[in-house]
Amino acid sequence: MEKQKPKKLCQWNQEDMSEAYKAAKLGQMSIAQASKTYNVPRMTLSDRVKGKVAMNAKMGASTVLTSEDEISLVNYIEYMAQRGFPLSVSQVIGFAWCIAQESLMSLDPQRNGGGDLKKDNPKIT
Repeated sequence: MEKQKPKKLCQWNQEDMSEAYKAAKLGQMSIAQASKTYNVPRMTLSDRVKGKVAMNAKMGASTVLTSEDEISLVNYIEYMAQRGFPLSVSQVIGFAWCIAQESLMSLDPQRNGGGDLKKDNPKIT
């Protein structure tokens, strides 16, 4: 059995989605026609036109740490790595938790955005 290729998400831009939304909402085109014309996913456009999803909606959970907190955490990770003490994932999660508590946030960083720290900051390996 062959391995399935990972799906590419969000291969459209917001301007095309806005134009397709306007065309479909004003009745100039059907949702399917607007989808093909502006090269946006039909069901994504349909959900936005029908009001199921907001036009500026983003996938995934909201981030827990502010961008400033995240930058300071990345700087600390780099600082420790340069001195020969790389941090483990559990240590990074612990530091993120402490930062979130100091910022009066009570969310679990591992479940809401803490896992994207590597993706958002390519300096960390």
